[in-house]
Amino acid sequence: MGVRGIAILKFLREPRGRGLLVGLLAFLLLAPLSFTNLGQTLENQGLDLGYRLRGVQPPPPELLVVGIDEASFQELRRPWPWPRRWHAALIRRLAAAGAALIVFDVVFADPGAPEDDRLLAAAVKEAGNVILGQTVDLTRDPRFARKILVQPLPALQRAARGLGLMMLAPDADGVVRHFRLRLSGQETLPAAAVRAFQPQTSLPADLSGLINYVGPQRSIDTVSYYQVLDEEHPLPLSRIRGRIVLVGRMLEASATPQAQADTFLTPYFAGDRMRMAGVEIQAQIMHTLLHAGWGRELPRPAQMALFLAVFLMFSLLLARLSPPKGLAALAGCVLGVVGISWGLFSYYFYWAPPMLICGGLALIYGGNVLSHYLIEAREKRWLRRAFSHYVSPSLVEAIIAHPERLELGGEEVVATVLFSDLEGFTSWSEGMRPHDLVSLLNAYFTPMTRIVLEHLGTLDKYIGDALMALWGAPVHFSGHALKACEAALAMQAAVQGLQREWQNRGWPPLYPRLGVHSGPVIAGNIGSQELFNYTAIGDTVNLAARLEGANKVYGTNILLSGSTYRRVKEVMLARELDLIQVKGREQPVAVYELLGRLGEGGKWEWLLPFEAGREAYRRQAWEEAMDRFQAVLGLKPDDRPAQVFLERCRRFRQEPPPHDWQGIYTLESK
Repeated sequence: MGVRGIAILKFLREPRGRGLLVGLLAFLLLAPLSFTNLGQTLENQGLDLGYRLRGVQPPPPELLVVGIDEASFQELRRPWPWPRRWHAALIRRLAAAGAALIVFDVVFADPGAPEDDRLLAAAVKEAGNVILGQTVDLTRDPRFARKILVQPLPALQRAARGLGLMMLAPDADGVVRHFRLRLSGQETLPAAAVRAFQPQTSLPADLSGLINYVGPQRSIDTVSYYQVLDEEHPLPLSRIRGRIVLVGRMLEASATPQAQADTFLTPYFAGDRMRMAGVEIQAQIMHTLLHAGWGRELPRPAQMALFLAVFLMFSLLLARLSPPKGLAALAGCVLGVVGISWGLFSYYFYWAPPMLICGGLALIYGGNVLSHYLIEAREKRWLRRAFSHYVSPSLVEAIIAHPERLELGGEEVVATVLFSDLEGFTSWSEGMRPHDLVSLLNAYFTPMTRIVLEHLGTLDKYIGDALMALWGAPVHFSGHALKACEAALAMQAAVQGLQREWQNRGWPPLYPRLGVHSGPVIAGNIGSQELFNYTAIGDTVNLAARLEGANKVYGTNILLSGSTYRRVKEVMLARELDLIQVKGREQPVAVYELLGRLGEGGKWEWLLPFEAGREAYRRQAWEEAMDRFQAVLGLKPDDRPAQVFLERCRRFRQEPPPHDWQGIYTLESK
């Protein structure tokens, strides 16, 4: 794999890269879906919902529908087809009332009674403003199938103002949402009517778009056919004058077989009930054309570009958020997309489909959550494997909760560092067989490590016979110094229990030395991008190591710095030993020997004379100091610190220190 390929893989491991990948995959999945029947169905359902949410618009004043409806069948008491003299009478009534245009959504293709046909043709010609309907029939022959134009009788064609195709253009799901000015090569009925009503209006022949429905069934002013013919209760002239009057069937699907049901699904009623009559849909299309109010749809290429842009931006946003915050972002984005789409549709009649975009956003969120938890689970497994041997289970869980603390480079924290090694290890290890040496170290480090972990410490490293542990990193807690001191005492007690086992194996006795110091450290994954370890560095670590070595000077087992002692003095018993100057530090360090917990049983009467001797030592009262240290040895003959100070007093009595001596001992060795 080349450098570019490695860079791409590295980028995809980052949250931003994973987010872009999820967004791109969502686009590649949903973009083709938008071209399928399923995708189109989803978008159409969203469009239908947009119509419903938009509500009912004011009815167009230019239009009146005369319905050949159930009430007319009951009133006139005749099956279909009705005598054409009735239609002639209807035309004369409408023309006399001042109808601007009369449009029949009916085809008079078959001859009727000759006198009735003559009366109808005469009425059409006399009115001079009648548009008649025509349709297309598909005739199937064993050899071929062809479309046949079904037109009115020739006499009616000559008398009419114009002809228009009555056909509609339902979508694939059967719902009429769109109009076209020409179908099957013929001008549609609404186009012919609008051209006759407004000759100055120029409409492109290939015009198509969304029908600007003013509302559901009967949202356009409607009267029954029989009401126009009713001489006893004539319609007010204001209902007719100056309007386009459309005449057509308005029957339910259960109408008599003699009258074909001319009803269709619309965005308002997508079920079999409350279908809209074809003549009403023709009126809705005329309203759309009269007011140039046809709806436009976002072109397919623009939809694809919008999908890609929205998906990628949302993916980048989610890459910065946790799943709960991402869910809130998803809700906000979905509401925003739906709100913008609804606003464009309601106020500008421009349709930008939101359904697949919202589905894509949900898909991206799901993919992001899945990716997040898969990666999080993988990181948790890695962290457990990486730290289970170095910290306690409770600390492992705390690390998992805050993995950011393990970033390469680390962070500065206040922690407590413990160093330990075995006295005389180098000398007696040279005489041991390698197998026995490894067995001894394993037997020693096993309980020591367990003690560190039980006391909430972090095992940093093993260096030969030395062990380094720290408290307060990577998980911060206030009692880090106390836990380190408790661990030091437990380690000392554990080694005493191991001595018998080692003696039975013929191994030399082991005496651990421990140094403990509290202060600022840089803790974290330190190393290269490819190989690193969690560790701590800094002056605090160095001083803890120096204190461990200082045990050799005083013959002690556990030395604390003043910084650590101040944090535990309310709980732990310790005696101040000395002020030491270590290489690399300007200020001297107070060192204390950790003895145990306050309140535990023990004979500590020798502490008072030791304290008095140390004070006399710092005043350069050598004789007094020697007496005090002799008193300590009388109570505790094996007290090595008292022996060390007694020897110093004797030497200073013979060779006094410089006049500016402040009781500071310079630690030469590390």
